[in-house]
Amino acid sequence: MDVLICVADGVIYDGLDYADRIAERLSEAGLTSARRNLTSLPAESPRPDLAYVFTGGQTSVHSDAEWMRSAIDLTRCLVTNPESAEYAVIGICLGAQLIAEALRPDSIASSSAIEVGLTPVAQPHDRQAELVVPSFHYQSISPEISSVPGVRVEWRNEHTAVQAFSYGDRVFGCQFHPELTPADVHKLIDFHADVITRWQGDVAAAHRSVDRHTPALAGDLFDRLVVDRIRPRG
Repeated sequence: MDVLICVADGVIYDGLDYADRIAERLSEAGLTSARRNLTSLPAESPRPDLAYVFTGGQTSVHSDAEWMRSAIDLTRCLVTNPESAEYAVIGICLGAQLIAEALRPDSIASSSAIEVGLTPVAQPHDRQAELVVPSFHYQSISPEISSVPGVRVEWRNEHTAVQAFSYGDRVFGCQFHPELTPADVHKLIDFHADVITRWQGDVAAAHRSVDRHTPALAGDLFDRLVVDRIRPRG
């Protein structure tokens, strides 16, 4: 097994959980995977050959739920323990927040408004280097995460100062969902319409962003951001 997918709670939409598309994308890249349910009490899991991927989810890293505290402890062990240096550790949305919280406690705060749809992001020192990414988050990583030695902010935009970051060569977290398709994002918007409205979002505007930016969404986004960190191309 190449990759262990560490699955949090919630669903992207009815019938699609936060691990499903990740597993599909990994399989398309020729990588095998298994799942570990983070919401279960700690249990022994098989170790992957190459990487751990932490998914998005519904519960905040600030939750006192026992499983969330265990998930942060697991993440901290993987990203800081020299014995785990052979593995890549990738976090997507909530997974990225787990990594940030493991590296620097109290790094996660609520955003002023939700970011949802397809959104452009840029590299901090090269605004011409731009990606379009699928987004769905209402909590964000503090830019103070860059004060941790070895952390580098990779992508940002005006809404979210830390859209993606790396820690050394093997750890990467992104607030967005590189695994999702435009059709997935449309379904996500409809399924979570109440959440979007509650967090000061505009459902119709989110749908329009998908229509507007779909031509710029790279088909190899997941491969470039995730697969290449798990299995670098020769």
